[in-house]
Amino acid sequence: MTLSLSRLTLGRFRNYGSLSWTPGSRMVVISGPNGSGKTNLLEAISLLAPGRGLRSAKPAEIAQNGTGAWAAHGRFNTPNGPTEIGTGTTDEAPERRIFRLDSTAPRNQSEIASRVATVWLTPQMDRLFQEGASGRRRFLDRLVYAIEPGHAREVAAYETAVAGRNRLLAEGRRDAAWLSGLEDAMARHGVAATAARRALIAELNAALAGGIAGDFPPAALELVSPIGERLDQEPALAALGSLQGCRLGNARCHPWR
Repeated sequence: MTLSLSRLTLGRFRNYGSLSWTPGSRMVVISGPNGSGKTNLLEAISLLAPGRGLRSAKPAEIAQNGTGAWAAHGRFNTPNGPTEIGTGTTDEAPERRIFRLDSTAPRNQSEIASRVATVWLTPQMDRLFQEGASGRRRFLDRLVYAIEPGHAREVAAYETAVAGRNRLLAEGRRDAAWLSGLEDAMARHGVAATAARRALIAELNAALAGGIAGDFPPAALELVSPIGERLDQEPALAALGSLQGCRLGNARCHPWR
């Protein structure tokens, strides 16, 4: 069995006061005039997976009329059986979005990602191919979440360590032990995240080489990354050891991403 959405329920979500929708088939086309709520429906589905959804909206912006609580609930058929996921806010904390997984609070978002993962393409995302690498990396990471739920935890931990290191440097606090600990965390989580990205790209390239695109000219994907270059030449533990040997001011160290 593949992942599918069997029911979507909304309450005070954007222009929907209330809605209960049951998709009629695996592939669905949503049509209607401008402003009728087509994108809002897709946004609600995207919010049932970890992340900020396809609009990256703040929780308080989603409520109907811009005030009060809102809720979205989905029932999914998954390879491991039915799963229900809910998300939304409360009147007391409209800025804080909460999750429910099968009616209980999940330990973390990785637990949700292990059940449900979503990927979307919108017209605005054409800029992925025109602008900087950060947007493409975020899109690649969302693809990785679908097959490796723990990837979200590695990426978040890496970014937390980078933010901490940058804050120390900006404040002029060159605490050697603290910086060393943060840089070791950057190395550990950076190698893990890069290895997961490389694994997905290898799977995609194998599928493309196998003729999945039919008569359409095939593409080949490549991850441009100093850590990825190390992983091409040595095992992950060796690459990790090399990066953990880098310290602030060491000219032999490459950029991390």
